[in-house]
Amino acid sequence: MRSARAVCRTIPMTDAQLDSRDLFAAGRLITITHGEQTYQLRLTAQNKLILTK
Repeated sequence: MRSARAVCRTIPMTDAQLDSRDLFAAGRLITITHGEQTYQLRLTAQNKLILTK
């Protein structure tokens, strides 16, 4: 099993808005924890966003 490596970085926010280029600067998949649920936000090859549970 691969060990997870914690990465901390700052993403600028303007008027409660983030730029997806900043979010996906480190890769094409982001894991989001919301309460007890975990979601994945993926950037596709067609430059679309897909959010899955």
